[in-house]
Amino acid sequence: MAIYIGDKTSTAKIDRMCMEKYGISELILMENAATSAFNRILKIEDDLYRAAKERVAGMDLEKFDRSIFSGLPFNRIGILCGSGNNGGDGFVLARKFQALGREVDILFVGNPNKLTPSALTNYEIAQKMGIKIYYYKDIADLDTEIEVLMSRMKGYDLLIDAVFGVGINRPVASSYRPLFEAINSYRVKNRTRLIAIDTPSGLDPDLGLPTYNKDDEGIAIRSDYTISFDYFKKGFLNYDSEEYTGRVYVEGLGVGLNILEEVDLKDRFILREDVEMDRSESFAHKGDFGRVCIFAGSKGFYGAARLATEAAVKAGSGLVTLVTQPDVQEVLSHNLIEAMTSNYGDEVRVETIVKSADAIAIGPGMGANQTTIDKLSYISANTSVPIVVDADAINIFSQADLNISSRYVLTPHMGEFSRLIGVDSKIIKKDRLYYAKKYARENKLILVLKGKNTIVTDGYRALVNTTGNQGMARGGMGDCLTGIIASLCAKYQPFHAACMGVYIHGLCGDEIYKKMSTVNPSDLIKIIPNVMKMMYN
Repeated sequence: MAIYIGDKTSTAKIDRMCMEKYGISELILMENAATSAFNRILKIEDDLYRAAKERVAGMDLEKFDRSIFSGLPFNRIGILCGSGNNGGDGFVLARKFQALGREVDILFVGNPNKLTPSALTNYEIAQKMGIKIYYYKDIADLDTEIEVLMSRMKGYDLLIDAVFGVGINRPVASSYRPLFEAINSYRVKNRTRLIAIDTPSGLDPDLGLPTYNKDDEGIAIRSDYTISFDYFKKGFLNYDSEEYTGRVYVEGLGVGLNILEEVDLKDRFILREDVEMDRSESFAHKGDFGRVCIFAGSKGFYGAARLATEAAVKAGSGLVTLVTQPDVQEVLSHNLIEAMTSNYGDEVRVETIVKSADAIAIGPGMGANQTTIDKLSYISANTSVPIVVDADAINIFSQADLNISSRYVLTPHMGEFSRLIGVDSKIIKKDRLYYAKKYARENKLILVLKGKNTIVTDGYRALVNTTGNQGMARGGMGDCLTGIIASLCAKYQPFHAACMGVYIHGLCGDEIYKKMSTVNPSDLIKIIPNVMKMMYN
């Protein structure tokens, strides 16, 4: 199922579309949301219990540690509810868990007089069902209130955060700070699992950081899991958000994907179906698999050129040629037995290679110098095929004489992208999706912003990668990706090729990481054909 990515305005648009166009009431939406969250929590509980059982399998009984099962199953549950619709979700969850036979308390930290209509309905149902509700409404004098709340929380196996939802647009009132700090401290000290509903309370869903202003640095509840509804909040792409969200799940509201498309959500995560490949005809010859030309390497920087070239070969190109400096050709020509080589001095042959290529890559190991500028300008003027720009070619990209178009695929990491657009990387990290789409749109090209959850965008749509792991944080990985994308560009449209490339690259890393703690570029290249075979439709 497609998982879309949206900002905090998307929720209001979806709700309005459901109610006005399809006649789905807010109460039904609230019930659906709580039901999907309820089912996910039970699945989390089951997964934790299974993992605990696996850990004790075969364990010496004398050394048996019962703390492994601490808090499992979730027999005693405390649900922190506010007065908005997020609190309404919490009231519904309380009813469902009580019906399951669990001991449930509602810890109401809102104002009963400010309950939204739908939240009020479910609040009254909870009251009539006899669910215990403890009130912490005197936020102005919290010392005693917090002490009582902390005492109340000691027996819970699970805490559910349903205080504030996705609609928060200002810093959490300073009066709530002691409460949130106490909850965060309690969670760590007592190892009580905490699940946030839709978004952790106090977290800006667009930035992935606590809402703040110049007078308030912000505060948010820190969760082990976040259950988001209908779409992935774009702020969760911020690497710093994970300390608040924990693991994120996206659950549907039971209204269908067509509504997400109707409210114009275009950004989403890459699906396995996006990467399915066409099988080649039995009568195909090497030219049908694409001709790829790679400009890479310089004296002392042979590895980058070799990795990019070998990756292109293993990714399926019929003919791959490395064009480089004479001394690099002399070193690598003996190693690249499955690829051809040429050097800058052989101008006639280089021209033939460039004009016959179906895709070209440039940059790995070349150096940010005049030679790289000249070669990029030359390629741009002499061919109309896709051009994958990486490494040093990105650093000089703005200096070359180019006719920029969607045939360009830029593959910067965060540092290169920061230099490219002249914005501090700390600022970019707060909203990678915005800056990536903005640059791609303004320059009419394809951008691959590398890192965890690599973003591929043409400026109007973005696909975010889900494969890859921390073991891949090694030199040469980017060179491998360049070769893979260049090879795919010889057969597929640049945007599609880039999406396929990052997914396959990450999946190769995942396959290796299952057996090893680190992923070496040379090992990754070896298994590219095996992983690509998995992608055949």
